[in-house]
Amino acid sequence: MMHELIEKYFEHNLTEEEKLLFNKLLVEDSDFKKEFEFYSELKNAVVVSERQKIKKEIQQFENSDDTPIFNLKRYLPYAAILLVMLSLWFIFFSNNPNNTDLYNSYFEAYPNTEVSNTRSDVNDKSVIEEAFIAYDLEEYAKANELFNLALKISTSDYIQFYKAISLMELEQHKEALNLFESVNWSEAYKEKSMWFKSLCYVKLNQVKEAKKELTLLTEKGTFKNSEAIALLSKL
Repeated sequence: MMHELIEKYFEHNLTEEEKLLFNKLLVEDSDFKKEFEFYSELKNAVVVSERQKIKKEIQQFENSDDTPIFNLKRYLPYAAILLVMLSLWFIFFSNNPNNTDLYNSYFEAYPNTEVSNTRSDVNDKSVIEEAFIAYDLEEYAKANELFNLALKISTSDYIQFYKAISLMELEQHKEALNLFESVNWSEAYKEKSMWFKSLCYVKLNQVKEAKKELTLLTEKGTFKNSEAIALLSKL
């Protein structure tokens, strides 16, 4: 089972249930983690070995014939080597998801835990309640506009947090990141904001910053801990 999970991970064939199990084992099972690291190192060693082999073959071909006359047979080995290199490139990149893929696999809008919406007459609702109704309905553009209005009434960090999530849903990650970085978050939202801030970094290809933020989050060991550890291992 251990080997099968790891092989399916590198082949990108894990089901959602298997992904959860894989991340759990990576965090809680030291033997599984060692096995995973062994496979990762083995894969890297194969790539390095193939590169060295190709380099050696090219040098041999270059030294074997100094005749300047064009000869089709002479260049056939080069074509074969190029084909091998292209195959290795394809295997490497197909087994290494890009940052957008990683972001999409980990991002999920945080549920509304602040305002209970009974969906009664909207005229009886405050602008904050209206904002959260739009958020719950996944009408993120409308929610963002209403959160802007709500912030004129109150600058509570929970409003700014859900506004930032709305911006992420609207693919406005720079704006969301600016919000995550500028707000003095309360304890209730500090770790939540760290997780979503790290995802913004991933989406914006700021890998160094994402690793730093995820490392800080894993040191706290509470919110999204297993997900943060798994994402760190993939960056």
